[in-house]
Amino acid sequence: MATTMLLTSGIRNAEIFNEVVDSELVRLLDPERLKRLRVIQKYINKLNGDSKISIFLIVAYVAHEVVDTTKTMHEKVNDCIDANIKNIE
Repeated sequence: MATTMLLTSGIRNAEIFNEVVDSELVRLLDPERLKRLRVIQKYINKLNGDSKISIFLIVAYVAHEVVDTTKTMHEKVNDCIDANIKNIE
């Protein structure tokens, strides 16, 4: 029941998903990794112009990529940060 309510609320308000993902990332990632992920997000948003990409969408992309590997979601997020931060800094 609680999951249904959360999903329904999330469909109506994308900010709920962003808050849930942000809070989970704070728990999973160390502060430096989280900072780098936000730098990557800002860089992507600068390139996209009007279309803004949320942390949730970046993590959703990484989650899609993890389906085809033996790495965990946490490992895949770290790999994504490492691979992309080099191009920005």
